[in-house]
Amino acid sequence: MSYDIHATAAEGDLVTVHATMHGRQTGPLVFYTESGAVDNAFPPTGASFAMTESHWFRMREGKIFEHWANRDDLGMARQLGWLPPSPRYLLRSMWLKRQAVREVRSGR
Repeated sequence: MSYDIHATAAEGDLVTVHATMHGRQTGPLVFYTESGAVDNAFPPTGASFAMTESHWFRMREGKIFEHWANRDDLGMARQLGWLPPSPRYLLRSMWLKRQAVREVRSGR
């Protein structure tokens, strides 16, 4: 992954960054719930993407104390071929999720 930084601004303890993230999905992407259960799994597509992001940081003593962001996840999902999903991709996603659940249960 790489980032293009378009603009930054700072006022007091608040810093903002507007950027574009570029990347390519070469491996599986698995999301987990707060309790550690598998939520979703996305098999690699090999596709590239570029998505805009805005990040906000609150600084304390030279360190990031808070962070929040806005991203174009829908745009990224479309570029990666996750949406709309093909029947084949849905099957690959189900298989990957099942495999990830087994790994969680076995403690890997």
